Amino acid sequence: MNKFQTLFLCFMLLRSASPLTENNAPTSSSPSRRTYLSKALLSLPLIGSLTAAQSANAAAPITRGESENVGAQAARLFRPKPPKILRPPIDKDFAVLLMRSSYNALDQLDCVAMDQFQRDFFIIRQAEYEPYTKLLGPGFVQQGDLTNPFYFDFISFAQYVAINREISRDPPYVFEEQQPVEVGEGELQKFEAKVVKRDPSLSNDMLGPEHSRLVGAAILDRFDEALTNTPLALPVRNRPDVQTLLASFQQMVKLFVINGFAVDGSADLVSQPTSLSSASGAEFCLTLGSPATIWGSQSLRFQRAGLLNDYL
Repeated sequence: MNKFQTLFLCFMLLRSASPLTENNAPTSSSPSRRTYLSKALLSLPLIGSLTAAQSANAAAPITRGESENVGAQAARLFRPKPPKILRPPIDKDFAVLLMRSSYNALDQLDCVAMDQFQRDFFIIRQAEYEPYTKLLGPGFVQQGDLTNPFYFDFISFAQYVAINREISRDPPYVFEEQQPVEVGEGELQKFEAKVVKRDPSLSNDMLGPEHSRLVGAAILDRFDEALTNTPLALPVRNRPDVQTLLASFQQMVKLFVINGFAVDGSADLVSQPTSLSSASGAEFCLTLGSPATIWGSQSLRFQRAGLLNDYL
């Protein structure tokens, strides 16, 4: 965010400053296990402060007031506009794989109660959906349809806004999580509080890179599971030479295209390795044409998010 945008947002916030309303005020029954941030700290969400790493306390559950205030509305004003470009439908199983891999990776990190994440994700996507669809116009977005690239672009963006929020605000190592318990058929679902402890060797600054690694590993594992012993299988990845690695990248790009994630794509060797016997030091360029997350990735990058929804 440049100096002009910062001054503009501050001016708008000063003009609109008002006491907390009952819609966004914390109550004694709130599920938060942390202290609510002051109004000043909540004044610029969904821009840099929502996604960039900072030294604040662990993220309190988001409120509708936070997701709809002046800072959030201004963020949408400056954010890149979604392009109205032709993109193929995404294979449903592949779309589910990508969304589930990101969710499961966050769960594996043990840095936030997943019941809190689900509430935060719901509020963020509820606040962001109408402004997004208005920019595109009628007929582009089929709500709830993961095969629709415009909807997938939106929902994966909202998921990563929530993920960035949870991992960037000094998340705790020990917390309580409401987990479902087994009930009989026809009975109401019940939950009980469980203490969750993160691996102490997994520091907060490692959460972003580890999340990316887990997402990538989940996608590769699924490719191996589904494609082993078929013509679409990825070449062996155990200490490959440069040509084997290039072939793996080319095949991986092809799989993303086949599954409708992009119109086309390529993988090229742009710098030779330092040794002929390995791929060490080689550089590659992977390109996707009109990917399903083109707007979401641009918007997350604009917000200086630590994690992008660039699954490839």
